[in-house]
Amino acid sequence: MIREDDLQAAVAEGIIDQAQAIRIAHIARMRREATPPPGREWSAAEPRTLDPDDERFRLIGGFNDVFVTIGVGLLAAALFGLARALGLGEAFAATGLLVSWGLAEWFSRRMRLALPSIVLAVMFVGCAAMLAVLGGSVLLGMPQAATRGEGLLAIIGGAGVMAAAGLHHWRFRVPIDAALGALGVVAVLAGVFTLIDPSLLRLYFVPITFLMGLWVFFAAMRVDMGDPLRRTRRADTAFWLHMLAAPMIVHPAVHLVTGGLEGFGTAKALGLLLIFVLLGLVALVIDRRALIVSGLSYAGIAIAWLLAARLPGGLGMPLTLLGLATVVLGLSAGWRGLRGALLPLLPAGRWRDGLPPAGPPPIA
Repeated sequence: MIREDDLQAAVAEGIIDQAQAIRIAHIARMRREATPPPGREWSAAEPRTLDPDDERFRLIGGFNDVFVTIGVGLLAAALFGLARALGLGEAFAATGLLVSWGLAEWFSRRMRLALPSIVLAVMFVGCAAMLAVLGGSVLLGMPQAATRGEGLLAIIGGAGVMAAAGLHHWRFRVPIDAALGALGVVAVLAGVFTLIDPSLLRLYFVPITFLMGLWVFFAAMRVDMGDPLRRTRRADTAFWLHMLAAPMIVHPAVHLVTGGLEGFGTAKALGLLLIFVLLGLVALVIDRRALIVSGLSYAGIAIAWLLAARLPGGLGMPLTLLGLATVVLGLSAGWRGLRGALLPLLPAGRWRDGLPPAGPPPIA
């Protein structure tokens, strides 16, 4: 096993530099956590050192991640401020594109810092989208306020996002790239709907968003089921896809089932709670918590309304918060047991085999 003092001794001798030492330490740590014993391969039935129920993903490997991210944010704010002061939006987009790529070469590709890599990926794709829209508006000669012009610009911007996310993933393999690319696909589809009929997206925004969310959700499940033990980068990729899909599913589902929050009453409150229960069941089955998080606000609204109608004074809000806290902490404490009771009820087959196994984490 490689020790930290061995790496630092190698750095002091000039054999490797500090960035290489960080990368070697990260690789060694990941191999200790995820590599099976010599001569064997992990399978769904064998012991695992990582528990899929923990839903781990890399966000902060150390405070250096936060420190570098602050620097990236300050740099982005400085570039934006200079471009705005000079009236050069194109300059900010082009400069941000180049700067984010250059910084990613060091912090993402060499040092493997998780949080800065995510921020730089978003910065790169965002600048690419801005540059694509600005270039498209000039080439097409269309005012951005025109409805059909907006549709074309949405397609161009979405295509720019897809291309930038694909290029970034090819070079840096940052897990959030897939979610950014999916967001580009959503933008392209929105532009296509606008071109077909300018009123289509406005009249059917809720069901269209719901269907797009389902598409992202199934894409996330496809990635997730390729790594049910969640030992590889695919698990992080699926995490970000689920984070994108959850609000696109939950918010439209609430409107489709309850008709919105206008004219709120007991029936709608109970409907919201029923939606939350169904989301919780789906979340337990797939072992992802994003759907529950997106539905918490609606569950809070329903509980608050039901309590306010029956309790005097200002007890409604604290009791609502207490109820939500109980639900969240109860699910967290009993997550593994609930999954263990729920998964055997599902029909056996390839689909269930692709889900993370339930049960206590075995001793490595």
